Order: sequence, then C-alpha cells, then structure tokens
Amino acid sequence: MLAFSLWRHVQCAGLRFLDYFAGPGVVIEKQPIVVGSRRFPTYPYYLDDLVNGALPGFVPRVRMDRFEKVGGRVEVNPQLFETCVGIVEAVAKPGLCVLIFLPGLSEIEQLHEAFYGRTRKCPLDYHMLHSVVPHEQQKRALLPPPAGHCKVVLSTNIAESSITIPDVRYVLDFGIVRKMVFDEERAMQSLCNTWSSQATCRQRRGRCGRLQDGVIIYLFPRNHYDRLQPYASPEVLGVPLESIYLKSRVLLHHLGSPEKLLSQLIDSPPQQRIAAAAQNLKDLGALKGDQVASLGRIAVFMPTTIQLTKLVVLSWALGIPADGIVIAAALSTQDVFKMAAPANCRNLEDFPAHLAHNYITRCRFDAGQFSEPIMYRNLYKEYLTVPKTQARQYHQWLDESCVSVSRMSQFAALVVELAAKLGAAVPSAKAHPALKILTALKRSQQLPAEEVERLFTQDYDRLKFAIVGAFQPSFVQGEINTQNKNKGKINNCGFDPMKTCLLQSIKPAEMADVNNLWEFCSSLAPTKDVKLNDTGKMAFIECGDDRQVRVPPSDVVRQMPVVAQLLHQLMRQPCRFQVLTSQGIRHEASKIGSPNFLNGMKWHVNGMRTMGSPYWRSNMGYMCEMRGELKCHWGVCSSLLGREGPDQVRITGLTILPPPGSMSGTVMILAFLNGPFKVTFLGDPEGFHGVQVTAADQANARPMVLSFAPGWWSLREMSLLNDFRMAMDELLASPEQEAADFASNTFEDLMQAVEQQKRWGGTKDANTFLPDADYSIAREQQVEARLVVPSRGNLELYEVGQSHACARQHERRAEFACEQDGAQETFRASPSWLASLSSLGRSDLEGDLQILRTKFGLASATLERRAVNISGALPAVEAARKELVEGILQYYGTQVEWSAAELPAEPEEEPPTRAIPKRPLPEEPQPEMEAWGDAPEAGEVSWDQGQPGEQLPGAATHRSRALSSDHRALGDREWRSFGQRGRREP
Repeated sequence: MLAFSLWRHVQCAGLRFLDYFAGPGVVIEKQPIVVGSRRFPTYPYYLDDLVNGALPGFVPRVRMDRFEKVGGRVEVNPQLFETCVGIVEAVAKPGLCVLIFLPGLSEIEQLHEAFYGRTRKCPLDYHMLHSVVPHEQQKRALLPPPAGHCKVVLSTNIAESSITIPDVRYVLDFGIVRKMVFDEERAMQSLCNTWSSQATCRQRRGRCGRLQDGVIIYLFPRNHYDRLQPYASPEVLGVPLESIYLKSRVLLHHLGSPEKLLSQLIDSPPQQRIAAAAQNLKDLGALKGDQVASLGRIAVFMPTTIQLTKLVVLSWALGIPADGIVIAAALSTQDVFKMAAPANCRNLEDFPAHLAHNYITRCRFDAGQFSEPIMYRNLYKEYLTVPKTQARQYHQWLDESCVSVSRMSQFAALVVELAAKLGAAVPSAKAHPALKILTALKRSQQLPAEEVERLFTQDYDRLKFAIVGAFQPSFVQGEINTQNKNKGKINNCGFDPMKTCLLQSIKPAEMADVNNLWEFCSSLAPTKDVKLNDTGKMAFIECGDDRQVRVPPSDVVRQMPVVAQLLHQLMRQPCRFQVLTSQGIRHEASKIGSPNFLNGMKWHVNGMRTMGSPYWRSNMGYMCEMRGELKCHWGVCSSLLGREGPDQVRITGLTILPPPGSMSGTVMILAFLNGPFKVTFLGDPEGFHGVQVTAADQANARPMVLSFAPGWWSLREMSLLNDFRMAMDELLASPEQEAADFASNTFEDLMQAVEQQKRWGGTKDANTFLPDADYSIAREQQVEARLVVPSRGNLELYEVGQSHACARQHERRAEFACEQDGAQETFRASPSWLASLSSLGRSDLEGDLQILRTKFGLASATLERRAVNISGALPAVEAARKELVEGILQYYGTQVEWSAAELPAEPEEEPPTRAIPKRPLPEEPQPEMEAWGDAPEAGEVSWDQGQPGEQLPGAATHRSRALSSDHRALGDREWRSFGQRGRREP
C-alpha cells in the first residue's frame, strides 16, 4: 500500500515537469521507472481514530474543532503535547524507537518538558534532531537505545530525508512544518508554522517500515488531511531573490534578463518581488543601472551572501581583511557553540551548570563588545593558537569552549576558502600579508600568539565601521526601561541597586531558602549576598564581580551581572536543583521563578515599533544598561527574520554600536546611511549637537535621534564625512588597491576629527545631548540636509546650509568613454576585470581585436594593461562598439569570473601596492570650510598648516597625498587619478 501511494505521489509530481518541458520535438515517456527494495507494511492512523479507541489503553482528550483552519499561520495545540506523551507511554517497550515530527526547537523543548516528571513502566532515551544540534550529538540518535529503554527521537523535518533512523517502529506527526515564507507587509523573510502538505505526510510515513512493520499516527483528523495542499510551495516563493537575480544576470545573461527567466519558472515569484530584489541590489551597490557592478560580480562567486561579501571588501579596504573574512565565514555557518539544552544533559540537575558554562564562555569571547560577529572572531583567534595535532589537548579545548568539532572544522575551512577567493576576485588584495597567511593555513596548523595578534585588529571602532557598512540599514534600537514597577523594592532592599536581581514566584518552594538559593546562585556565577523579604516569597540577590570568571567589564553596555542573566535564562528552561537533590529532597523539574533587574532593554527594528528579539541563549538575549544617563542604545544586525506574531522579529548577528555620548556610533550610522531617508541636523550650524534620521517610505516610522556628544558636528566634519562616503562609492565601484588606499586615508581623516571632538568631554562646553527613544525635535533648531547623488555609487553626499557637497570631488575615469575629433572617434573601454585576464586570454583578446578592426574597417584596435582602445571613422566605431562591449568584452569578462570561482594560480606579476602615509594630527585646525577644487598634480600639492590662534578642538585638516616614485614610474594615468586632492582658497 505504501509503495503504491509513493508511486502515485512521484507520478503526479513528475507529470508537472513533463508538461512544463513538453514542446515541439520533445518525446515524453510517461511510464515511470521504479527502482525499489523490499519494504515492510506501514499502517496510518489519525487523531479521530484514537478518539474512537484505536489505541488500547489510551484515549486522547483534545478538541477536534481546532483543525478547521488550513491557511495562514498555525499555532500548535497545547493539548497535543499531552496526547503525544500518552501515545508514547502506551506503545513504549524496551528496544523500540519512536520518531516524533515537530515544527521547531521551541516545540521540541516543550514536548521534552512534558515528558519529565511522570512515572512510566519503560524508561525513555531522548534524542533531539535539529539544525542547531551539533552533528556528533545527532549521530547518537542512530544508535540502539540502552538496554531496557525505549528510544524517543524529537525531530524537525530534518529526519524526513537528511537523516534516516533505520529502527523506527512508530512515527508521530503533528502535521505542522516551520518554513520560510516571504512577508509582503514587512518585506522580509518570516519563519512561521504552517500545515504540511499531503506529499510531506506521505514522505514522513516512509520513515518507518524499514526493518519491521511500521505505524504512523497523524495528530490531526482524517478529514483535515483531505484539505491539505497536495504539494509544498517551492522554495523560490519564500526566500529573498537577490542572490538568484544576481546569478541570473551574470551567469545566464545569454538566456535573457532575470525578470524573463524568473517569470518562466513552474511557480514564478510575483513581479513586484523581482523588482524589489533588483532595487535592493542597487542599494547594496551590486547593480548600477542595468549593469552588474564590481561588487555584484565578486559576490556571485563568493560562498556567502552579498552583505557578507561587502563586509569582506570593506574590511580589506580598511586594512583588516582577516577580521572581515573570519566574521563572514562565521555568519555563513551554523552556530559553532554547542547548544545548552536539558535534553543534552544526563540529569536535569546538570543543566544549570551546563548552561552557565556555555553562557560564560560566550561572554568571555565577546570581550565586552556586545557583538556576535566579534565573538566568533575572538573564538577563531584562540582556535589558531591551539595545537590541533595533539588530539587530546585539542578536544579538551573544544569541550572547555563549548564548541562543536564538526562545525568548527567547517568554519575554519570556509575562512581559507574565502581568503583564497577574495585574492582571486580582487587581485589587488592578494598581496596583503594577512590574506597570504589565511590562504596558506593548513587544517592542523598552529600559529604563535604574537602572530595571531598581528593578524587581527584591536581597533574595535574600525571593525564596527566595516560591520555597519555591510549590514545597514538593518539598524535596531534598544529602548531602556527606566520605569520598572519593582524599582522601589530593589532600591530599598539594602543592596547595591545596580547589582541586585529581584527573584519572585520562586519554584520549587524549598528554593525559597537563603542557604539553598545562595548555594545555587554561587554555582552559576559570582554571587555576593542573598536575602529574602519579610514574607519569604521574594529574594534579593546581590551579584558578584564577573571578572572572577574572566568576563571583562564593558564600556559599550554596562550589562547586568552574569548571575542575573543566567536566572533570566533559567526562567525559560525547567530543571532540577542539585542543592535539593543532595539533601534528598524530591522535587519536580521547574523554572526557577521570575527574575527582575533595573533598566532592562527592549528592541525596536528599522525605526518601527516592531519588537525585536535577539537569540535568547546568546549573551545579548537579555540586556540592561546600568548607566542612568543613557536612555537608549543603537545596533546593527546581519539579518532580520519574522516570527510567528505580526510584530515579532528575530535579530541575528547583532552588534551594539559605541554608546551615545561617544560620537563614534552616530558617525558610523551617518557614514553608511543609504536609502530613502530624511536627515535633519539639530542645533546651530556652527556645531550641531544631534541629528534625526527618518525613513521616508514608512509613514509611522520611529525616527532615529542620534547625538554628537561629547563634541559638536560642524561643516568641516561634514566635509570629511562626504569624503569618506565618496571613497566608499569609489571602492565598491572599482575594488582596486588604489581605491582601498584612498578609502583607508579618508577613514583616518574622519576618525582624527572624531577623536578631536571627543576632547570636549569633561569640559564646561561639552555637548550633553543624550536623547531618549521617543525624543521629539519639535523645539529644536533644525537644518534639513540635501542628499546629492554622487557621480559614482549609491552613497549620497550631505549638503547643509550654504555648503556645497560637490567639493574636492574624486573623479575616476569612466569604464567606457568616447572622444570625437571631427569625423574621427576613439572609444576606450576600461573594465575592472581586464587587469586580471590571463596571458593566454590577453593573447586571444588581441586576436579578436584584429578581427574586429578588419571587419569594421577601423584605424586601430589596441589592448593596454587596463583598457581597450578602438579608433576610426565615426560610423565604423559606432558599429564596432556594440559588438566589442556586448560580445567580446562580455565573453572575456565571464571567463575571468569563472576563473575566479575556480581559484586560478598566482598571476605572473603582483599588483602594485604602496604604503599608506600616516597623517599627523594638526596642531591648529583651519576655521573655515574647505571648498572644492580641481585636483593638482602630485608635485603641486601643498600641506596647509591652518590658521594659528584657534584653541578649541576641530576637524582634522584634510591632507593630500603625493604619489610615490614607484607609481609615477608606471606611467599609467589611472594611478594618478587617485589621491590628488588639493586646496583652493575661496
């Protein structure tokens, strides 16, 4: 019966493909080829069968009217957990295996919790199968259960096909899957529960009956099955289309536009989603008009997302390529840390210590930066110093660091791959010493600690600049709650309020004891003191010094101490308490109670009042700010994922920016802000004290009100900010060494200005503007910035008041240029990939150019190192130009891209590099704003020292760079196009 059902399923699905590919000259053979093996029979049962007594000894108590809704989001009926437990207890026998399909990790944990605290004839051996569970733990589910035990496997759809458990006798199917869908209202991916399809139900039925007769029990009525969709919706309808669009544009351009190709799919996505993907690619800098930009071509062949590719390129330009590559690799793989879960512990009494060790380890690697990307980077730094050839010592480090061995290996391998592919896609980057080290790393190689420190930066502001540039505009706001209802109780308890956690609803009752609570909290993290209130139902826990467990203090966020964070974690997870078990006190698994701490934070996403939730098991799952003067924090995240509720969003890859009052976080946001935003500067134009950023395309968006404290933001700093944004535009349009040098220099100028402004801190004239989350600028003096479109790129320039945002424009030769002289014309093409073309490719291109010259009667067709020139009569050049660009150059550009993907050998000559000159901090800044001027030749550049007599700190004077003699010797005008910026007096 099962074989016939599966055959019908395959036949129906196959007919759709046959009809799709049918056409003139296509022969269709509809007789299927069946390749099978001997199977045991399987018997399906439904929930209404159990209600009618199909399972001896158990009748479920569940409402059958909750299965009427078929479409949209689905909530798991809590009664089904008790039903599932009852079914397992009724069928459990030693040596038996029961596989239970659940939607996600939260449901797995709820069902696991429901199994505890019950007495049963046959003990159960639990296993969890989920993508976050390390591979080595998943393999245990394939082993036979211990003697006298029944094996129970709690799994998501990972056990449908990815993992096969051969000894399954019973399958229990909730009929719900957690899948990606595209939320049209929020324009983001959303992970939600939906009913599975009939095809999925049949697939799950095939998980049993391999070694013996099988039984599947569907936890929904029989008539509900008939209302399910025949097949699951294709993945292309639920995922972002940016990557698909970009690869179609680059790799399948000869088959038509991406819009045309995507519309020809069997189930094509809506046209508005395709258009939105194209617009997002333009905002990211991967597309320029209808052409693929350099960043887009690099991203096609990098095994990461476009945002992570951008992170790698920006990090290289800022001189920290190793940091960017490691973070991109970490965010492209599963979380390398082992998951702390009760199911992974032998006894429930072990779970609190297991959770504490895992959590403190994450905090230690975070190093007080409150950044998941930086946490992974610091982990990799320590990994490089571990002796991997000594298996015992290496695995000891893995256990102590709570790291999965298989995922760490994947992480490390991807670092080497990304480094090699960056060097292939951006030849100028290959000469960087850090890139050479990462590319040459071997799997078992150990590096000295001193070399590792030189490989990575200690300048966290520089690293966070690159992170913001890659992930904007995914900004989040942490609103600090200063109106805690328990504030009076905590302030009057006699302990330090900013180190005290209030614990209410303590469970079990035996834990409401000073000695038991003290021993339990001390086993988690440093604890100073514990006291109970007069009723004995409320506890005050004064936290200790976290430096005792090597968790450093932080200037980014003054977070609640670790023991308070762990009590928040245990509020969600039931456990047993070793302190009670040691005294012989029998107690059920329970949650510790309801902890409370002052100044907790809640997150808002993208200027909306949508509530964001960081991964609760990370060290940013629960946050507070113990500095009373701060009212909010700002952060940026690598991705946003919708959750079940319409206003719930899961935040991943969160990085908290430097706090308000340090200026750096505000400058990071303004440096990369891109999109439909309205920017309004606040205060006197001689020195703005703040800025408001509002999303122009969202009517009810909450504005971002940012502070320049402790300094002031004048037109001179604005000019440096525009320089940096122009340099970023130039870099992403043409990622070459010269552009990277220019970007690095403008960054240094901007940060010098920021450091000068920070000197106002502590003075009587310091800027003290620290707005709260709902600050209104109605009474502020406002100057709205005009956003000027640059000549290249997407980062617009800020133009305020009478200033001009076209000053000191850094121009580069366009990729295609024409010069006409009477009836003669010269066409020059300078594609960025030309310098990467191999010697054999250049020889072939020269031959094709000669064929082109003969075919159209051109006067000349020549190949230079970075350009192709054709010249001749105007009609001949115009006719040859189209074939050159759309035919010849397109073909060779594709060859270079394919070669980059295949990691070609070293080029015959290294690309020229040069040291970046350091700019000393000027003693006296110039009072007037610099005006735009024509770039003089290198020898004409003067170094202006500014006007004497100015006492207050100001912006760093922007200095020009003279080209080195090595670069002048190249004789290539393209080298001279960078860095030649001078001053023109008004």
